[in-house]
Amino acid sequence: MPERLLVISASARMLAASAARAGIRVVALDHYADADTLALVEQALALPTIDGGFQPEPLLEAAARLAPATRYPLVYGSGLDTRPELLGRLAAERELFGNPPGVLAQFREPRFFFQLLDRCSIAYPEIRFRRPETPENWLIKSGCSEGGKRVRFCAQDHPGVGEYYQRRISGPACSVLFLADGERVSILGFNTMLTSSTPGCFLFEGAMNWAPLALEQRQRMQGNIVRLVRATGLKGLNSLDFMVNAGGEPLTIEVNTRPSATLALYDEDYPEGLLAAHIRASRGLLVGPVRAGAFRAFRVVYAAVTTRVEPGFVWPAWCSDRPVANSAIEAGSPLCTLRAEGGNPAEAMRKQAARARFLRRLVGPLATQS
Repeated sequence: MPERLLVISASARMLAASAARAGIRVVALDHYADADTLALVEQALALPTIDGGFQPEPLLEAAARLAPATRYPLVYGSGLDTRPELLGRLAAERELFGNPPGVLAQFREPRFFFQLLDRCSIAYPEIRFRRPETPENWLIKSGCSEGGKRVRFCAQDHPGVGEYYQRRISGPACSVLFLADGERVSILGFNTMLTSSTPGCFLFEGAMNWAPLALEQRQRMQGNIVRLVRATGLKGLNSLDFMVNAGGEPLTIEVNTRPSATLALYDEDYPEGLLAAHIRASRGLLVGPVRAGAFRAFRVVYAAVTTRVEPGFVWPAWCSDRPVANSAIEAGSPLCTLRAEGGNPAEAMRKQAARARFLRRLVGPLATQS
């Protein structure tokens, strides 16, 4: 196990917390450098963004300056999904744990991705690359719809370069978190995804480590993942998002070829955390699943209006990703993440909903002072 890591992610807190379980020291580069991340790492730096992603030169400069390549291997999370060339520059002289840039690129090019699913006999919602004659039941998507980004209703917009159309279906939105070593697979858990839609787009809001799936559906998804891994050589922690249609058929939506946010639902069940398992799987050693200690849910709370966090503001103990004092959180941006547990799925969901309501009341006065 490495002593140090460079962690790059849109939000590095989750990976930094997992690294801490394994006693790994971290330099974290992300978009927030929030209070939780700062408490977990050697150094953290919030970097400027462009179109919601990393600006290449500041990221490369910070990585070279704060985490020399000879001493800091690289682990990446979200934020580089559409930038395999940037990942290649970051990993040029470093040991990289996870999937290399070439694998990342394959899963983010829509035509290649759906051809791959066809070759692996994996079902997915109907797609088109030309505008449907009746667009009401279609979505516009890109090669990176991470967190619902850029997913919108076809009837209300027009596609950009590299985007495509996918038929909208109704049914449970789920994901499966898994480890892979390029050939074998270890399924860690199936999850229910918490999402919302506005008149213009879809938004990822959280997840729970339980999904309403029959054994046959789980087995089918496991078979799909095994074929994907053998066809592409996927390594480390990955996740696959899917929906279940009215006929009970699981339809694959996308594959995240890096640790996803659902890692947080399972991390504390592993004594050294799942980042250590990610590193071992990248080196060819798979860790098997363990029984979850509780039903867990998390929800990302977005600022309804611009919100300024005053010094001395006390966050509930069940909040993570807490902004540092004097931060101004713009409307629509993540404010924090709340966690909840229960003895059954319904209890966990009730608790997280109640905490979300409480938190919105708590931060209300901060919004009036922005």
